[in-house]
Amino acid sequence: MNSGSIESAENLKDSGNIAFKNGQLNEAIDFYTEALALNPENALKSTIYRNRAMVRLRLDDFEGCEMDATQALEFDGADAKALFRRALAREKMENYSSAVMDARNALRLEPKNRHCIIEMLQRILKLSEEKKKTAMSMENRVDNMNKLAFSDGNLEQRVIALNNLLVLSRESETAASCVWNGGKIVEALVKIIDGNLANENIVVAAARVLDELMKNSNRAIYLVDNLGIRRICRLMEKCVYPHYLDACGIIIQRLFNALAKMNQEKEIKPDPEICEANKIYIVRLILELEEMLTDINVAAPPRDTTIDLLLKNLMHMDGGLPRGWSWRFVEDRGLLKLMHVSTQIPEQCEYPVTAETRQHLAVCLARLYDDMVFDTRRQIFKEKVDTFFNNLLNDIAEPKVKVKLACLLITLLQGPVDVGINLVTNDRVTALMLEMASSNDSLQQSTAAELIVHTVSKHERATTILKFGIPVLRKLYDSKDDMVKVRALVGLCKCASAGGDDTAKQTMQEGSALKLAQTCKKFLLDVKRYSVEVRRFACEGLSYLTLDADVKEWVAEDPLLLQALLCLSKSAGSLCVYALASIYVNLTNSYDKPKIDEELVKLAQFAKHHVPETHPKDTDDYVERRVRLLVADGATTACLAISKTESRNALELLARAMLAFTEFSDLRGQILSEGGAKLCLFLTKNATSEGKIKAAHAIARLGSQVDPSVAFPGQRAYEVIRPLIGLLHPDIDGRSNYDALLTLTNLASMSDSVRRRMIKERVISKAEEYWFMTDHALLRAAAAELFLNLLFCDDFFKEIVRTGTDKLKLWVLYSTEDDERLALASSAGFAILTESEEACKRIIDEMKSWPEILKDICMSGNIEIQRRGLIGIANMVQSSEKVACEIVASEIFRVLVAITKLKNKDREPAQKEARRALDAAIKWGIIRPTDREIYERNTGISTVCGE
Repeated sequence: MNSGSIESAENLKDSGNIAFKNGQLNEAIDFYTEALALNPENALKSTIYRNRAMVRLRLDDFEGCEMDATQALEFDGADAKALFRRALAREKMENYSSAVMDARNALRLEPKNRHCIIEMLQRILKLSEEKKKTAMSMENRVDNMNKLAFSDGNLEQRVIALNNLLVLSRESETAASCVWNGGKIVEALVKIIDGNLANENIVVAAARVLDELMKNSNRAIYLVDNLGIRRICRLMEKCVYPHYLDACGIIIQRLFNALAKMNQEKEIKPDPEICEANKIYIVRLILELEEMLTDINVAAPPRDTTIDLLLKNLMHMDGGLPRGWSWRFVEDRGLLKLMHVSTQIPEQCEYPVTAETRQHLAVCLARLYDDMVFDTRRQIFKEKVDTFFNNLLNDIAEPKVKVKLACLLITLLQGPVDVGINLVTNDRVTALMLEMASSNDSLQQSTAAELIVHTVSKHERATTILKFGIPVLRKLYDSKDDMVKVRALVGLCKCASAGGDDTAKQTMQEGSALKLAQTCKKFLLDVKRYSVEVRRFACEGLSYLTLDADVKEWVAEDPLLLQALLCLSKSAGSLCVYALASIYVNLTNSYDKPKIDEELVKLAQFAKHHVPETHPKDTDDYVERRVRLLVADGATTACLAISKTESRNALELLARAMLAFTEFSDLRGQILSEGGAKLCLFLTKNATSEGKIKAAHAIARLGSQVDPSVAFPGQRAYEVIRPLIGLLHPDIDGRSNYDALLTLTNLASMSDSVRRRMIKERVISKAEEYWFMTDHALLRAAAAELFLNLLFCDDFFKEIVRTGTDKLKLWVLYSTEDDERLALASSAGFAILTESEEACKRIIDEMKSWPEILKDICMSGNIEIQRRGLIGIANMVQSSEKVACEIVASEIFRVLVAITKLKNKDREPAQKEARRALDAAIKWGIIRPTDREIYERNTGISTVCGE
């Protein structure tokens, strides 16, 4: 061990500590993990493990916390902090007996913290007793359900019993342990699956119970040891019921999570040490999935699920296995197998595939290529692809090989585009496209037409295709085969739209795009004549044409066409996600457009460079009109129907569209009723980083002016908190910050549990940046309103009141600000905080200018600010005799008396509070009312002349 690595590990540990203090929990884990990778001395290693255990405890990763604390104790068995943290983790995991042992050992080693540890011990012992009682009754319930579920009785009763076991497994860890029964249930569930393949309900119920039990990583490892990797993976090929496949896919995902100690849903990255320890299991799992890719006995839907599992777990950049696993996958046979699958289509295949398989493959290959972060790795990827491509090219004389080669190129052009373009820009490929398009084989014709569509990626490329390809595409369009015809139409549409929304770069005559759009419409409207596959290609063609402003207006004004698109979304689902999402993005102009610098435009015009020209129908008024028409005709429902895809780029398009739909407040009610909030929440978890921000902003808009219990009913109110807090970042635009603050303010008004969840997600540190701003009045006021609602949470209230912080002073100072909205929120906070006697004392003791500040509040021109301020002053007078004496001795006393004399009905609430303050001073015996005041109070008659 050299001193340099020790120093580096120490620095990384310190960086982790700083990140933890700043609330950057995931960053802290990364620093600690990097420090451990340097293999420092045991003493430092113990400290790092102990610190990482604390971070994982904060992230609710209780299993990870337990493992790290255990590692720390292996190096230092007398580490009281590690024992205490492991006890807390085990308490949360309901492992109470072990938690009690840890707590007792911690108490023996750390008697200074006796009170805290004893309090935890008492809590755990109480929970342990409750668990024993619950377990006794739980065991009886589980036994009854087992007798029904695993008997040979009525099938319907068995399904109900299995569903009851599922509910019990979700109820608590104690219940799940009873259902698990030491692993005895596993073989029984597998036996049900094997023996009832013809009955969907019972097979799905059994798979779901097994899936729920696999949430515990120890049980997942048990499953690997007792069933074996191959048997677990091959559960997918038993039957092709969609819900059954989903459950099996999740079971295998849980195996990856357990073997690598990761969880993408909770943003828990894999632990390199655990991965190394379970290396053999992970290799076997990946190899088994690789084998399933090209196994002729595997049906098409399980093959798609297999591709998705590789996609989710191989890519280190997306939170998958540690760096290096995807590299080995490419170097080995994994990439070759994926490319082999990409040469298959339903019309010509060596093993079953679906029309959706190519979409799954394209996304997987694109992510895999992105994960080759170094040039050397990308070169290996390209060499593998080139070798496979050249092998096909050598046998190009065979008709089947021509189709395979075209399918490979289409998949690459939809996935790793750079790799695909390098292969397509080849004279032999161009000649092949034309040859296939000119043949009499309809399969070759349709494949060639689709390849031409994907080849037209740029304006220059479209111009080249137009020179020699238009006659070919027109010939293909005249084909009697609908698939050939519609694919040729898509090719013409893409060529026509290659100029984008720049009116000066049109590749066809004016009006051509509209004529092509009308042709697409014919395919989309005739549902009875044309299949879903044909209509989805027509939708794709229309998506290219909607870059033209005339076509945008034409589509938006055609309710029949919009309903046809909605109908297609429900039947085609993710097959048309990119095309339909592109239509909505184009119609709403929600794609990113660079800001135009007028000076640069003039300079370009002077230099006679091309300057993009905006169409007059792309102005804001036209866009708003189109958005309203789209939402009215069910665009939100259509977006929800197509959202089940692994393509993050497609999901980003949906997020952009949803953000555009939510811009107008009067449309938000309809969007919410059609499931808009649910869709946006899904997008915040699965889209690209940019898409997640857009989706979170859409959620913020949906909740900014609506009752939060209506906008986010039930559990959803808790789920939207994290993405909303994620918007509170200085790099995100101010409008998103503002809408997020408004919606969080509304959520904070719901319940104490919601407020606690917000505080747990560290909303305070994020929102404080805006509370301190002096140059953004709206953001500062919105942050103050959020904190005002959070004051109803005891923890936050105590944090403000406690000695040692200046936040209490800010509440008082902000009450006198010129910004009325800020002053209203702050004066309300001042009124609430003064219910604490300690806060009242601190205001007097720590604020030297308190008489002037309180006087300004009392004399505010805003009636409500004055009333709220007087509530706070009255609370202060009532809090203690000392504080009351200070206030009465100041000029504030005269102001209070003057306010009680006012003859303004609007000021009566303020007068009431002023009288309450004076009455409190009388009770303390500090002042006495004069005879005149007593007379006026008893008779209601003023003694002042002229009144």
